[in-house]
Amino acid sequence: MKVVFYSLGLAGLLSVSGHSAAQDEAVNHNGVLNQEYAPLEKTAPIYPHVSQFNGIEGYCIIEYTVTSTGSVKDAFPARCQPVGLFEGISVEAAYTFRYQPRIVDGTAVDVPGVRNKFTFDLTGSGKRMEFSDEPVRWSFIQENDTRRINQRIEKQDWKKLKKYALSRKGPNYRMYYFAGFAEIMMGNKDAGYEYIEQFVFHEKEELPFEFVTFNALKLLVTHYYQTQQYEALIALDKHADIWWFRLLEETTTNQMALMIADAYARIGDNDASVKRLTEIVDRARTETAKEDRFVAIASRALGR
Repeated sequence: MKVVFYSLGLAGLLSVSGHSAAQDEAVNHNGVLNQEYAPLEKTAPIYPHVSQFNGIEGYCIIEYTVTSTGSVKDAFPARCQPVGLFEGISVEAAYTFRYQPRIVDGTAVDVPGVRNKFTFDLTGSGKRMEFSDEPVRWSFIQENDTRRINQRIEKQDWKKLKKYALSRKGPNYRMYYFAGFAEIMMGNKDAGYEYIEQFVFHEKEELPFEFVTFNALKLLVTHYYQTQQYEALIALDKHADIWWFRLLEETTTNQMALMIADAYARIGDNDASVKRLTEIVDRARTETAKEDRFVAIASRALGR
């Protein structure tokens, strides 16, 4: 069984405000066209369900480079509040943006340092859903920790982010994730994944249902699969029930499940592989869910 994965763009349900550029064109003294970059198409991310459930609002400022072809590259979260909620979906949305490129003396050039602020506001197109029972287990990173983490991420000071995260791992074991993230950003991937594993496989603490956990699982599942650590991926599958995270991002959860299904197949456990593929297909109960490309891949793998 061979599974092929594709990158996704997410449809938007909330407002997007961008770093706008003047859309004027001018001709220089040599008669060569000069043109400023300007947005042509912007699609916002879906408001995370877990944040809606808990009435959580926030924002995420994404910084990136507008390329000479008008696409986006090198996107990263410059500042987000609260930390660990809106980064992933905001970066994914930024990569779908399309721009009129900047032209200098007749040549299209890259524009670094462009920023876009995604605002997640429940008074706008998002709304809080009411439930008689708490639908998710939620916990917050303290405001002081959030501010200090944001400061270090904004400055891209990964050494200080790692140092601070490790100094705070005692009262909040989620800090292992940020230490790992810092190591990965510094190019120390092995050390980074080890820290993230300490968060996910913590001996004394339960794995919380929140976006920090979801981001950690995405990193580990992809890492194990790409490095062919299939036994480790299966151990992760048995440790963490990824299906809960369909409430956060259904498509990404299906993608992780496909990698896990393929891992089972590669070690010869075809029954477990078929079971996981069947779960992907059977849990897609709406027409929209059935159109998910990863559901389609699972369905084809099952011969349906």
